[in-house]
Parts: sequence; structure tokens; C-alpha cells
Amino acid sequence: MPPLPPVTRRIVGMMTVLAGFMLLVAFFLRMGITYYAYKQAGTAAIYNRELLMSMLLLVGSGLLLRYGWHTWRPENDRQG
Repeated sequence: MPPLPPVTRRIVGMMTVLAGFMLLVAFFLRMGITYYAYKQAGTAAIYNRELLMSMLLLVGSGLLLRYGWHTWRPENDRQG
């Protein structure tokens, strides 16, 4: 499969950065809800599954942001 044209690479990179940013926002919203539940019910409100999902959101958003930024940069359009 041939490489994508530069304009398409920038669009894909921009969309990937946007997806990573949205996952990061979801992570912070989830942390706010978890903190509120912790204040209401104590440690019984925090489950390992919730912590695992939050960490997956954080890692996924970081990877999407990194890949999208690398794809979006115009320096990658030059050959050689």
C-alpha cells in the first residue's frame, strides 16, 4: 500500500489528535466522578475495574496524541 499524500496525512493526524484529546477529557471527567464517589462512600466506591479502565483511557489518549502529533507535523511530509 503506498503512503498517504501529505494533505491526507495531516487530516488523519488532526483527527487522531482530536480523538486523543477527547479521551483525555473523558479521563478527567471519570476522575472527577470517581473522586465524588470516594467522598460519598469511601474506599468501597473505588473498584479495580474502574481504576483499570481509567488507566486504559489515560494510556490510550497518550498514544493517540503522540501518533496524531507525529502524523500531523509538516516535517514528516519531506522525503529524504
